[in-house]
Amino acid sequence: MSSEIYTIGYGNRSIQVFIQLLQKYEIQILIDVRTNPFSRFNPDFRSKKLELHLINHNIRYLFLGYELGGKPSDLDCYTNYEVDYQKIQSKVFFTIGIEEVININHEGLKTALMCSEQSPLYCHRKALIGDYLQANGFDVRHIDKDGTILNELF
Repeated sequence: MSSEIYTIGYGNRSIQVFIQLLQKYEIQILIDVRTNPFSRFNPDFRSKKLELHLINHNIRYLFLGYELGGKPSDLDCYTNYEVDYQKIQSKVFFTIGIEEVININHEGLKTALMCSEQSPLYCHRKALIGDYLQANGFDVRHIDKDGTILNELF
């Protein structure tokens, strides 16, 4: 059982480069944590099309944007109209999503959490999910804009 969990953002990457990065790090399942699983700018990253691309490369796809998305519909998750990650982390839907990620990891599947923002420094996948997992003993590895791994983010 591995305690490694990767994160990745697609940003302006092509689907080919994105999949090459997933293959480089031997990702077996991609968990989409976008609140809204579509892209206005790149149709390859709309959930259904993305899932087809991944299936064609033997990578599983799972959408957990309702549970782990950075813009929840629950208005109790906001303070002064800003998303409050501590409030989200106290919600049942977040706990359900995190438990799903942990269970998948415990099954031995090499996992990556995906959002649209390429840099983990500016994305909820780091501040909301990655920091939470790291505080609970996971080795969170962020695939950065240039494809390298960032372990320590400040």
